[in-house]
Amino acid sequence: MTANTTYPVLRWLAASALGCAGAGLCLGACASSEELVEVREPDASAMLPPADAGASTDADADADAEQCTADDCEFYPAECAPDVFCPNGPFDPTDPTVAMDWRTRVFAILGRSRSDVWMAGAAGSVAHYDGAAWTVSELAVKESQRVLWLPSRGEVTMANPLSVRTRSLPVGDAGAASAGGWTARAIKLPAGYSDREVWSAWAPPGTDTLWVGAAANLWRLRLTEDSELEGLAGIGTAVCNKIQCGRLRRLHGASASTLFGVGEVGRIVRISGADTDAPSALPLNSRTWVGLNGVWAASDTDAWAVGGTGTIRHYTGDEINWDAVTDVPTDVDLNAVWGTSPDDVWAVGDAGVVLHFDGQKWSRMKIAGLGNRRPDLYAVWAPEPGHVWIGGQGILVALGGKP
Repeated sequence: MTANTTYPVLRWLAASALGCAGAGLCLGACASSEELVEVREPDASAMLPPADAGASTDADADADAEQCTADDCEFYPAECAPDVFCPNGPFDPTDPTVAMDWRTRVFAILGRSRSDVWMAGAAGSVAHYDGAAWTVSELAVKESQRVLWLPSRGEVTMANPLSVRTRSLPVGDAGAASAGGWTARAIKLPAGYSDREVWSAWAPPGTDTLWVGAAANLWRLRLTEDSELEGLAGIGTAVCNKIQCGRLRRLHGASASTLFGVGEVGRIVRISGADTDAPSALPLNSRTWVGLNGVWAASDTDAWAVGGTGTIRHYTGDEINWDAVTDVPTDVDLNAVWGTSPDDVWAVGDAGVVLHFDGQKWSRMKIAGLGNRRPDLYAVWAPEPGHVWIGGQGILVALGGKP
């Protein structure tokens, strides 16, 4: 399979050097019925951080947090409004000891529609929104769930290749299900793919195949007609060593044939023929050395990537180069990006920062009801314009509070 893989390394390095020099960046330093998956870069621990490492667990201590005293108070109003993100999820917005623990990090939000939305996160946290309310779905494990996959039938979560769970799928003799209906499943990695780490994943629309980014390669997981999980080869270790396609923090593609992956030191890789037996990978020039954390593609020739210190890159179909965005209204690390069209794109990052692109420029958005809290945001998903979910450190919000 790898014999047909392309990797014009020298050409890319030359283009990268010229692009960086031109951009002045060489000194610089993760819906409808489509099958979806999202993932966050691995955290240091699968367990919740200590209570004093995140939000306070003393509700009385937060009583005086209603009055914003920071320099950016205009972006954190007390009251909800139609153009403001407002709490709507399995977290109590005022009391961290009620409902889901505020220390829980939301790594993934995905859905099939406005009334069928899932979230997954730290310490085995999974919850479902049915159009009226959120319900915690008991997984029976405490590992952080970094992969949330919604194929054409059932649901799949994955902490790593040895810890996969499915729901609403025939499981045969797989064993008893958890209280939430999740059953542990065994998968066999393809020959030559022994990497046990999961850094990113994406299921191209219209397929029952999940692309998985590991530490040293990319492999595929297919849901068979018999509801079995079958490991398939992707881009092998030898090729990934040449073009640096290991440890990709996020994968996404608008079609079944083309995927984009982003990672450390400004790394961007395009996978072509993703729906064939002989996919190929090509490194692209991001014009930055800053680590990239998120990518979203509106089409095979229109994609966005976000990363550290407010970095945003835009792909418009060039063979290799991405464009640098210079008017980003923040310098915090951006962690995820999603959109519904080329002129409706959302990016989220640290310290409660939310950005929106309207086809002309990026603007800062507001989040209500946080007081002095500034939680880091890790996930964003939107099924259609005007309906957006965002999740992060002990928070899940929806645009206007009415998804």
